[in-house]
Amino acid sequence: MTIQRLKTLIAVSEQGSFIDAARVVHRTQAAVSMQMKGLEDDFMLELFDRSKRPPELNPAGRALIPKAREIILSYENMIRSATGEHLFAGELTIGAVPTTLAGLIPQTLVRFRETFPDLRVRIVPGLSDQLQSQLERGFLDAAVITKPMRRQQHLNWRYLANEPMILLAPSQAEGTDPIEMLNNYPFIRFNRQAWVGQQIDEWIISKNIRVQDVTELDNLEAITVMVYHNLGVSIVPLRCVFAPSRLPIRRISLGRSIKPRTLGLVSSLRSSKESLIDATFQTMSELIEDARCTRVIEIEE
Repeated sequence: MTIQRLKTLIAVSEQGSFIDAARVVHRTQAAVSMQMKGLEDDFMLELFDRSKRPPELNPAGRALIPKAREIILSYENMIRSATGEHLFAGELTIGAVPTTLAGLIPQTLVRFRETFPDLRVRIVPGLSDQLQSQLERGFLDAAVITKPMRRQQHLNWRYLANEPMILLAPSQAEGTDPIEMLNNYPFIRFNRQAWVGQQIDEWIISKNIRVQDVTELDNLEAITVMVYHNLGVSIVPLRCVFAPSRLPIRRISLGRSIKPRTLGLVSSLRSSKESLIDATFQTMSELIEDARCTRVIEIEE
């Protein structure tokens, strides 16, 4: 039995087929098939139901997956201990929702470059549910997402910030009542596939507001530019860490009538990169606190 064979077994479990697993482990389909046959020989046990196309893990194979993960984690920790590998070196893969890509994420990367020069960070953008799924399948080390509606016992969720909801309106828009403005102006909707978009949509329904949709986007920069060009109004979270430039548009508070978006860092409970993830959380928390102390923004109440 080899560690590589166990890693390939996990890839087959996550991808659902030998051919898809081959792409992940950078092997040919034939090599993956040979590795799995070798693993079965090592255990003297059939792990796949080969009467199905493609072959599927049988109950014995599925039962082996959690143990395989434990063995790989123990092996990687042993190597780090034996070689004295620096805790803040190597590669870290972080998922991030689109609203953080122009503020929190780049500033975190700048801080990491200064503090951990030997660390390589890869950013994977996506919506919260997509990123959580990728994290659960082992493709991400951590992710910055909206707080899940249901707590996942196998994931570690850490609070970063509450982002209040605001109405964006063109500078020339008339009125001060956000509900009246939503009824009267075209509406640029935040993507309802995003959890924060669903939260906004539920609030609109609860207030019996009849919005006039013109488009639906998940990119906060694109939404802001469309508002700037007088194409409509929108409801978005007020970012905990701002982007460098801000267009001259109106930002109107929705008060306590709508819950803020809660942003956090989520990771697996037993990650081999726990120290790196802890450093990520600490760095992001410091950046958010710095932004809170220095932020100057005019929000119409």
